[in-house]
Amino acid sequence: MADITRISIFNDKIIAFNKAVEEKDISLIKAIGNEIITIALEECVNPNVLVATKEVYKKKALAVLAHLKNNITESYENSHNSSDNNSQESDPFYVEKNWFSDEVPNLNFTNVIGLQDVKDTFMVDVVAPLKPQFKEIYKKFRGEEKGSQILLWGPPGTGKTFIAKCMAGALSCPIAVVQTSEVLAGIVGVAEKNIRDIFNQASKLDRCIIFFDEIDSICSDRESMDSRNTKSVLTTLLTCMDGFVKTKNPNQLRIIIAATNLPWRLDPALKRGSRFDTQIYVPLPDEIARKKFVENDINRIPHDSNVTVEYLTNKLAGFSGADIKAILRQIANQPLKREVKNVINGGQERGERVTLQDCEKVIGGYINGVTPEMLERFKAYELGVSYEEYVLMKAKKKENS
Repeated sequence: MADITRISIFNDKIIAFNKAVEEKDISLIKAIGNEIITIALEECVNPNVLVATKEVYKKKALAVLAHLKNNITESYENSHNSSDNNSQESDPFYVEKNWFSDEVPNLNFTNVIGLQDVKDTFMVDVVAPLKPQFKEIYKKFRGEEKGSQILLWGPPGTGKTFIAKCMAGALSCPIAVVQTSEVLAGIVGVAEKNIRDIFNQASKLDRCIIFFDEIDSICSDRESMDSRNTKSVLTTLLTCMDGFVKTKNPNQLRIIIAATNLPWRLDPALKRGSRFDTQIYVPLPDEIARKKFVENDINRIPHDSNVTVEYLTNKLAGFSGADIKAILRQIANQPLKREVKNVINGGQERGERVTLQDCEKVIGGYINGVTPEMLERFKAYELGVSYEEYVLMKAKKKENS
């Protein structure tokens, strides 16, 4: 109970700290900030506090500490009375965040199932300009610039993150896979610092890819209610993006890729020329791609003769690649469970197999992550009209037919 009471007090102070930051009340920022750090330090060494709760204290205290250091340096130094407070390593909560993975993904576009139009676009926009045989062609039409800023949009589970990793592998580039939940923080100003840190680290690399997943979380339209807490984050990102990829250094290659399932929510400034001017729709897998997904899994699993690749390919129309993989895994689990139960009950393995009933049960009970309405919204976005306008257009077309 004491643990719950203390963290409740702690969270109240976080709210008060954010309010002080918004009101630019320096003295209150200093006072509350130091109280937050003191509570967090005490609770993080308390053996009676759960590990998960300690992580909450640590994360929020780190954000407060970062704000004090970057915005109120003098107060931070005076309050700690230390001669080496400028050293990050002396901070009690200091954890250096490396946004870029140490290893380049061992992937390339041959690992992407289907999506030939998407792969072709990447080939023309990103890969071909780096090949000597195309150098003069691209120089004639694009000049010396090689970098790209690409927005991937489409239904969830279609492989947008995987495509970015395959691009990194194909180009042998370090990649920062940035989940927007990692960027956002409970403290005013820390998300902006995270954005700047990502670009600062990228600027030190000759070749790199920055990938922002679910970018709509931090870049929603500034006129919408969704953006009320992220306007400054969007402004920071736009500032960092401007001119970042346009390097004429032959040894440098900088690419920014972002993904969203909700492209209509993005601020228009993000999609104008010189920013994400290349937009690529990543669709649901077509019949050929679905067949490949099924073949990769079902052919290695014992199954009845009527559980065919063609049957499953047809039944899985309308599902994303991620959902297809999940469904096939659940289908395989049906005979697996029966076999395990046989052995637990003292019997022998009975050669259980995937049946047609297993497939019907799993597919029939699986909730599709992609709804018909969602697909209609993507069609509206592609046409450049609102969803409401699109619905009216369809209704009028139906009336006139």
